[in-house]
Amino acid sequence: MSVLALSIQLSTHLQSKYSSLMERIPSARMMIIFLLLHCLILSFIIASVNTTSITTDEQALLSLKDHVTDDPANFLARNWNTSSSVCNWTGITCDARTHRVTALNVSGLTLTGTIPSELGNLSSLQTLDLSFNWFSGSIPSSIFNMSSLLSIHFTNNTLFGELPPNFCGHLSNLESLFLKSNMFYGKIPSTLSSCKRLREISLSLNDFSGTIPKEIGNVTKLMTLSLRGNKLQGEIPEELGNLAELEMLWLQNNFLTRAIPSSIFNLSSLSNLDLSVNNLTGGIIPSLLGNQSSLQTLYLSYNQLSGELPANICNNLPFLEILFLDENDFDGKIPSTLSRCKHLQTLSLSINDFSGDVPKEIGNLTKLNYHSECLTWTTVRSPVATKPIQVGFDKPAKENGDAGQRKWCHPNGEKEEVGNNI
Repeated sequence: MSVLALSIQLSTHLQSKYSSLMERIPSARMMIIFLLLHCLILSFIIASVNTTSITTDEQALLSLKDHVTDDPANFLARNWNTSSSVCNWTGITCDARTHRVTALNVSGLTLTGTIPSELGNLSSLQTLDLSFNWFSGSIPSSIFNMSSLLSIHFTNNTLFGELPPNFCGHLSNLESLFLKSNMFYGKIPSTLSSCKRLREISLSLNDFSGTIPKEIGNVTKLMTLSLRGNKLQGEIPEELGNLAELEMLWLQNNFLTRAIPSSIFNLSSLSNLDLSVNNLTGGIIPSLLGNQSSLQTLYLSYNQLSGELPANICNNLPFLEILFLDENDFDGKIPSTLSRCKHLQTLSLSINDFSGDVPKEIGNLTKLNYHSECLTWTTVRSPVATKPIQVGFDKPAKENGDAGQRKWCHPNGEKEEVGNNI
């Protein structure tokens, strides 16, 4: 018999038992006794429900433990056992009032195993962090039904499969989604736009294909969007310009085509933009740079961008620190106005069709620093010489031990560190 049914039966029995007293006891005293009896019943119900909930949470976590096939540090064996309350287990956080599990964090333990469907029974869970392990298989559908979840961290595992088309059906409260460095494939569901509270999305370094859903432009609270290292095609949606709070946009290492939408350059909060290693065409940016006052890093390397660099490139980029434009088809003269980017620390204009002299004003960029392992050279074609003249913004290639080859070094490289979910 369920707790609710038992409580109803008990309440009915008590009411029947004391019905004969109703005529003999004054109404005030009768009401007090009646209320006390109901408080007793309610306390019994609450205690029974809490006990059942804690048991459910414990069983869900023990199921995860059973699905772990390799635990090099014996972390779960040492810390997860029924001799203590689940709320005292390492990696577990409980609500102080309800004693329900609200956070599960076993990141960075190099655990091997699969995710059990029972994990979806943690009905009060807000944070789920299994990142930097070796969990494989697909994500159980029960995880996508956990309406309490605020953040999902599955970065750096070997999980695979497609994201469900109704991804946000029960995850309307989700604020952070990190699935980076796994083997997910298929299309990015347009229904991500239904997770209106999302502030961070990282689907980087997977096998997602198709186009970037324009509906993502409706997630207006989004601050970070990282889709790098996939197989995405088509154009960058103009609708991304609706993300007024966006601070970081990483779309590098895909197969994106056509011009960069002008709306991107009107995002006044954007500080880090990386569109490198795609098939983007057209000019570097619109003739009017918009209101990019907060932009600090701009990576456009390895595309098919062309034309001259606008003379006003630094007018609205007062805080620009890193500018990578190498491996494109830019031509014309290098604008001397680059010297107005006073905070510029790294400049790469390598492998383009620039002509003329390197502006002497570049020497006024006192914060420029160089990394010997990264060539940041510019090819400047002299009207007199028959061969390109290499003008370096770094140490000569021969000092790097390889005069015949050029090494491209991306500051946002693929070095993985625990805690890097982007």
